[in-house]
Amino acid sequence: MVDEERPFHGPPRLEGGLLHAAAGQLHEMFGVHRQLDQVLYESAKRVGGVEFESIFNPISPAALAATPRMDAINHDQAFLRSSPMSAAETETALGLLEILHGDFAAPNIETFAEFSDREKLFERLAHGQSFIFVGSHLEFQDVGFNLGYLTRAAQQKGFDRLDTRTTLMIGRLLGYLEVMGLNVIDDILRKVANVLKTFPVSGGEAVNEGDITDEDLTRRVKAFRKRQNAQSRSEFMNLMTSDHGHIVIEAGSGSRDAKDAHGYVVMEPFGAGTREDLYLAARAGAAIYPIFGDYGDRNEPSIVEFGPEIRHLHSPQHAHAIGEMIASMGNRARGAASHQHPDVPRFRIPIRYGNYET
Repeated sequence: MVDEERPFHGPPRLEGGLLHAAAGQLHEMFGVHRQLDQVLYESAKRVGGVEFESIFNPISPAALAATPRMDAINHDQAFLRSSPMSAAETETALGLLEILHGDFAAPNIETFAEFSDREKLFERLAHGQSFIFVGSHLEFQDVGFNLGYLTRAAQQKGFDRLDTRTTLMIGRLLGYLEVMGLNVIDDILRKVANVLKTFPVSGGEAVNEGDITDEDLTRRVKAFRKRQNAQSRSEFMNLMTSDHGHIVIEAGSGSRDAKDAHGYVVMEPFGAGTREDLYLAARAGAAIYPIFGDYGDRNEPSIVEFGPEIRHLHSPQHAHAIGEMIASMGNRARGAASHQHPDVPRFRIPIRYGNYET
């Protein structure tokens, strides 16, 4: 019997058939994943505080090959739900604030509590208002501290489950780091909030295609990153258009701010994706709060300043004004702090928002 006489027949099989096609897809997927692991893990080895001794260590190399793969470094997952297994575990994650900031943690909590009372933040959140906190990203990794202190302030107001309403937008590099043996994403941040992973496009947390020598693989990494960032944008807009209030906390630049030849802090300008996110969120009715977080350690105080509520942006490009506002707030706050604490060198260092095209 010839093929045409068979009761069921389909188009000619591609060379190698379905198994060959599946093998090719797996090779592409895992080739991209392995390359991202290599680039991000090497970056993780170089992460550390500029002004302070680093609190970060790279995760164990064995974690890269573990099965099942950690959510924190699973590149197919963009949005990670919070994972508090118990109140004690959440408290352990929040307890890092007191461990890292010592006696200065209490005034930091009070600053967030006063802000939330003044703006009626949690009352508005309960009634469906969504918020975005756009922070600076100075020498010490600060966005996680904003999350922790906001959660402490919520506890003072009787909220024991703020994590279901709070999402932290972060670069994927943090999944390759640990603090005191705890994975930064899975063991710390997800105990206090949801996590939305992005691929930053600039600075030290970006995926540098120049580190990838295979031209074809570079193309696939770029395509993969584009798809994943589109998924992150979709998840972000789901939060902003939900009838339940949500808080999103992010660093607008996505990268730690640099220093120029004079040692001045230069804020990384907000990327195109961030500007578009802020513009679309404001159009959806979200309230944006600029926040300047200049966190010290157990020996040096912190500065936290909140900017005015922003409800409208003329265009995505207008979001640069938020970055400029944060730099201006920071300079005023550091200037005042330098009089109170003349022995703290970082309070005498100016800040400016980086160059961008108008």
